[in-house]
Amino acid sequence: MNKTPMTDPGSGYRALFEHVSDGLLVVDPDTGVVRDANGRFVSMIGIERDDLTGREVDDLLVSGRGPDDPVRELVAAARGGDGETVEWRLRRRDAGPFWAECSASLADLDGEECVLTTVRDVTERKRRRDELGRFEELVEHVPTGIFRATFDPAGTFLEANPTMVDLFDAESKVDLLSTPIEEMYHDEDDCRAFFDALAEQDVVTEKVELRTLSGDRFWGLVTVCRFRSAEGETYIDGAIKDVTETREYQQVLEEQNERLELLNRIVRHDIRNDMQLVQGMADLLDDISAEAGEPHLETIRTRTEHVIELTDLMGELMDALVAESGDDLEPTNLSFVLDREVREASGSYPNATIRTRGNVPLVEVTANDMLRSVFRNLLNNAVQHHDGDEPTVEVSAEVDDEWVLVQIADDGPGIDPDRREAVFGKGEKGLESEGTGLGLYLVYTLVDHYGGAVWIEDNEPRGSVFNVRLQLA
Repeated sequence: MNKTPMTDPGSGYRALFEHVSDGLLVVDPDTGVVRDANGRFVSMIGIERDDLTGREVDDLLVSGRGPDDPVRELVAAARGGDGETVEWRLRRRDAGPFWAECSASLADLDGEECVLTTVRDVTERKRRRDELGRFEELVEHVPTGIFRATFDPAGTFLEANPTMVDLFDAESKVDLLSTPIEEMYHDEDDCRAFFDALAEQDVVTEKVELRTLSGDRFWGLVTVCRFRSAEGETYIDGAIKDVTETREYQQVLEEQNERLELLNRIVRHDIRNDMQLVQGMADLLDDISAEAGEPHLETIRTRTEHVIELTDLMGELMDALVAESGDDLEPTNLSFVLDREVREASGSYPNATIRTRGNVPLVEVTANDMLRSVFRNLLNNAVQHHDGDEPTVEVSAEVDDEWVLVQIADDGPGIDPDRREAVFGKGEKGLESEGTGLGLYLVYTLVDHYGGAVWIEDNEPRGSVFNVRLQLA
């Protein structure tokens, strides 16, 4: 038994006892009664020394959170040798309980055996330890591969969660940790390029083709951050997610887009060329046909123009649908596009008055070269669906904060409020719509692609106002 001799309380013992930075508690090993406590422990527990002396240790512990026999636990720790500690949850007057780490030794005080207990408040340390334990549990169960490794392609993983073991089809964690990182890349050049990128920046995310330990290939979305430890060693922490299905789906979409683009070329080239030929023939027949055949030629001419217009719209719509969102957007000069479309519409409809009210702001908006289709279709729609012989269409634009609002107002019959959402529907009017059904759907598709909005309001005293809200570049 390890016993520490103590001197009389009136001598240097009390001074030493009071100046220790940790809490000190003297407990009777037989009864568990507190015999003494220093000022540090008194402040920790919030109970005056006179009230502490004579109490049983068990009274200081939170009910249900302490040992069945705390004194026996202390004595066992004292006899166990240096470094053995116990953890108690102690009550604190006028405050919440706290976790204490207690280390004990057997000592002689005034000729009587006692347990001298050093008490440290470890509440914060225990909280951090518990949080770390929960974090480690989370890492163990998260369905994404988590790892730590040396900053070296030829190095190995230092730690890996179970998902990593499954992801690379390893027989065990040890099997995975003993395999060089570069062997897990399908292409070693990709591995070197990844580490070169990490040398330039702290965080890198890439989609790369990886290889399991059994030789199977898969696509992984890899995010890695580089850091330096307190000892000066450089490590990498990372996450790997299997995105093979996403990659395959993307490849299917790319193939579908290629087929759509091929169909687009056929529609825009072959059909349009044939219809232009028919249109030319109708013009020739117009010179030699009898007056009785004039209505038939006019029908041919009207239908031919309709098919050509639909072909152009379908081609533009196809361009909008196959574009990946955001990839093709760029600063686009609004006034240049809008002024050009107003001029072209005025030339196409000589009986209509199409003008710009005020000056179009000299700004750039987030769009692409198909912005012209938005305004061309809205101008065409305003004229083609007018109920008079001389339509009037006014175009205006103004900047509002980070946006610009373009308004195209006509004096036509207007659009019923119940139908204002429907007119932007895909092919809402079918092939008898003079192309307008597809045209307004194209307008909605493009403006939505640009991150803007389009809606309809009443014009005064009659007609409709088409509002196009675009983001400034």
